[in-house]
Amino acid sequence: MVRLTELRIKGYRSIKDECVISFPEDAPLVLIGENNAGKSNVVKALDVILGEMWPASREPEDHEFWDRDPRGGRIEIEAFWDGLECERNGPIRSICLIHSPTEGTEPFFKALTPGDAQVYVSKKLRQQCQAIVVAADRRLSYQLSYTSKWTLLSKLMRKFHDNLVSDPARVERLKAEFQGITDIFQEVEEFKAFQEGLVNQLGAMLDGMSYGLSVDFSAYDPSNFFHSLRVLPNEDGDTRTFEELGTGQEQLLALVFAHAYARAFYGGIVLVIEEPEAHLHPLAQLWLGRTIREMTQDGLQVILTTHSPAFVDILGLEGVVLVRKVEGATQVKRLSAAELAAFCVAHGAERKRATAERILPFYSNSATEEILSGLFARKVVLVEGQTEQLALPVYLKKAGLDVLRWGIAVIPVMGKGNLAKWWRFFVAYGLPTYVIFDNDDANDDDGRKRKDALTTIGLPEEEIEPLLASEDWTVADFYSIFGRDFEITLRNVFPEYEEIEAAAIAELGSDSKPLVAKYVADRLEPDFETEGGRRLKLLAGKIERLTVAVE
Repeated sequence: MVRLTELRIKGYRSIKDECVISFPEDAPLVLIGENNAGKSNVVKALDVILGEMWPASREPEDHEFWDRDPRGGRIEIEAFWDGLECERNGPIRSICLIHSPTEGTEPFFKALTPGDAQVYVSKKLRQQCQAIVVAADRRLSYQLSYTSKWTLLSKLMRKFHDNLVSDPARVERLKAEFQGITDIFQEVEEFKAFQEGLVNQLGAMLDGMSYGLSVDFSAYDPSNFFHSLRVLPNEDGDTRTFEELGTGQEQLLALVFAHAYARAFYGGIVLVIEEPEAHLHPLAQLWLGRTIREMTQDGLQVILTTHSPAFVDILGLEGVVLVRKVEGATQVKRLSAAELAAFCVAHGAERKRATAERILPFYSNSATEEILSGLFARKVVLVEGQTEQLALPVYLKKAGLDVLRWGIAVIPVMGKGNLAKWWRFFVAYGLPTYVIFDNDDANDDDGRKRKDALTTIGLPEEEIEPLLASEDWTVADFYSIFGRDFEITLRNVFPEYEEIEAAAIAELGSDSKPLVAKYVADRLEPDFETEGGRRLKLLAGKIERLTVAVE
């Protein structure tokens, strides 16, 4: 089976230095990250080399070169394959495209053998390895039409046609069958009259010319039999038009069609779906994410660009690629199970537990959509629970840091014991991560969980013990400790807190900590000239200036 194994991109759009993306086996490749990080540029690069247009015949525009500078630019895109064969030259390692205006050479578009021999990329070779991009506009009606030879339907029917006409006897039988259909058409008097009139008029107009022209409304032409077939949606036995479908339904049909194509013709197709979450409600997103993972088990290669954690599966972590910009240039980060395990061990995890075999199930068992949303953020703030998650963003905004605006995810990890665990995960991907907790010793009477969090961040042991006993609000570069208890600390530094808290309980009819904390945060106006206000400002500043704690 033909399979794309690796894509290398350099000098293309926002990609300055070489980005290498390896494709997992039997799992989708999921490109994640914040907006404008360069996910779509990875897709565009793949489309350039494997999509509809013949790569060497298209001159790149200025903005397609890194830094919009074609004079000093060089675009390099190379796709590596497993199972790709050339009739004359045998196995093909990769297909490479190079545009280099500064060198004054023609575009380089060649296939390369394992021994680096250059092979011409024929149409037949390229038909073995194709990319179909289902963009955000979900143009299923285009893909299931004959608008171009590159649509899904055209590719499928061309393969079907080649196999169909390979048997001359079968062709003759088909001609006879379709002649019967044509004879039935002639029973419609209006159609028969139209055809005869058209033929007679053409004959009169072309009379005396050196060539003739006949008109045949045959249902079958052996040169393009596939044009006789159509794919249309069906509901409860009735044929529908694509205009009647919802956009979510169109998306699912495109996926199913590509899956059937890949299974029937042994791979070689890479289906790219941009933002599969678009037009789908949250439960449908989860279902589609699971369905895509199942489809990739038997041949279909899928690439997703997404902003939804519903499509992130930690058990398929090797297919998750974090795309981000560093100093304006797109970079990619992919972790294998072994790499994640090694990072965790290097930052305090027990070696016997953090193994390549155990690490993914360990994280997967407690990975919620809320936690995984941190992969789409610029920065991550880990908190113990819902109380801090609801209240802290309100306080931080009043202190001048709007976490939503700046793409900062405040994530509850449901207990102190999970702070170190998820700090390791996010920092392993290079995401700046801040940790917030209090010294409430419920479920942590020996302080082991809090100590684990601080040790993981990198604090020396001699600094940790005083912090665990402190009842003061500590604000540091990579962590903050809200004294003995989050609410008690806020009561101590903001005198009006208790009064608003009492009003919350009376109005809400509940003493639920998360609800009361959010109610108070919405109504409390900190005085930034007081100690509490200054601490709050300091915390906002630390998070705003946060960078990755380790490399």
